[in-house]
Amino acid sequence: MPPTLHAAGAPATAETYAELQALYARQAWQLDGAEADAFVATFTEDASFAHVSSGEVLEGRAAIAAALGRTATARQGAVYRHWFSQLRVETTVDPGTVRAWYYAIVSVTDAAGAVTWDPSCVVEDVLVRRDGEWLTSHRIVRRDDLLLR
Repeated sequence: MPPTLHAAGAPATAETYAELQALYARQAWQLDGAEADAFVATFTEDASFAHVSSGEVLEGRAAIAAALGRTATARQGAVYRHWFSQLRVETTVDPGTVRAWYYAIVSVTDAAGAVTWDPSCVVEDVLVRRDGEWLTSHRIVRRDDLLLR
């Protein structure tokens, strides 16, 4: 089920919404703490992760973990904070699958305390319920500046 920005499902239950808010908060902390193993454990084994700006599509947990390792190396010398907001969650015909969208920005603080921002993004996920928890099966990240081109 490939994600799309134009899904038209019904709003998810308050319980599902709260569970996904908690999941995304964990993911942000895991990204910021360079906890690659914990982060990739929130994805299905066969998950796909596409970052439209780079054209890279990662397939599976191992590929996602390897990309996180490269990113962590490139980000040494600064503190990165992921900020996720404006979560929208919709149901699908499968009660164990939902679609979610949220805005993401990343602040970057250097050793002198100067703060800059990476380009803002829209993140789109398909999540599946497995063994009582939500896992991301498909993720697409679209940078806002590229939506204008």
